[in-house]
Amino acid sequence: MKIAIIGCGWVGKRLAQYLTAKNHHVIATTTSSEKIPALKEVASEVHVLDLNSTENFDFLNTIDVAIFSMPISRDSWIQGFKKLNKTFPKTLLFSSTGIYPTENRTFTEKDTDHLRTDILAAEHAVTEKFPQTTILRFGGLMGDERALKNMFKHKSPENPQKKANYIHFEDILRIVELLINSETPSEIYNIVAPEHPSIAEILQLNTPENTNLPTENKHRIISSAHFIQNFNYTFIHPNPKYF
Repeated sequence: MKIAIIGCGWVGKRLAQYLTAKNHHVIATTTSSEKIPALKEVASEVHVLDLNSTENFDFLNTIDVAIFSMPISRDSWIQGFKKLNKTFPKTLLFSSTGIYPTENRTFTEKDTDHLRTDILAAEHAVTEKFPQTTILRFGGLMGDERALKNMFKHKSPENPQKKANYIHFEDILRIVELLINSETPSEIYNIVAPEHPSIAEILQLNTPENTNLPTENKHRIISSAHFIQNFNYTFIHPNPKYF
């Protein structure tokens, strides 16, 4: 299968390596020529692609799957994206659970009120051009060097009782593989580890409930039940405590 990863960042590079190892022809794009050598080690082809300045998209001909992994909260690529005059049989968009409000409740894909406008605009920009797109809203990206213990090595969390809404990149790789090989219609899925310990639990902090601590996001949980049910998926890393 010929797969293009448009915007090969932290997750994209790992995905390119994973899919290449599965004998797919992976085309990786980056806006920075400095990243080309590292990407050449994990992808079949590497191209510099700036959606606002690139004129020739011929290298995207005959693509089976296009995976859009641009920075979802930045709008710098949206205008250029509109001139991407190619057709793709299947498309995925990497989005973010940051689209949901900071309210203390459980959110599902059915929640459509008070969504973050910049992320929503980016999702709409892609689905208007490619209606067949499946949107994956990722929780906080974790795995390898990305761990809470590293993030808080020299500081304490402001809100230790906040519930974790994270996803390990190894589950992302498996889920993307599952989707590119499925014939299911386009959907929106929250991709978040199904267990939600507090930050304090993950860091093993002795922080009893304190009314003076911030309450924002304390019980904000992003549910991935819709994806789990649709694909009978079992997470490799269900609990961020053990990432």
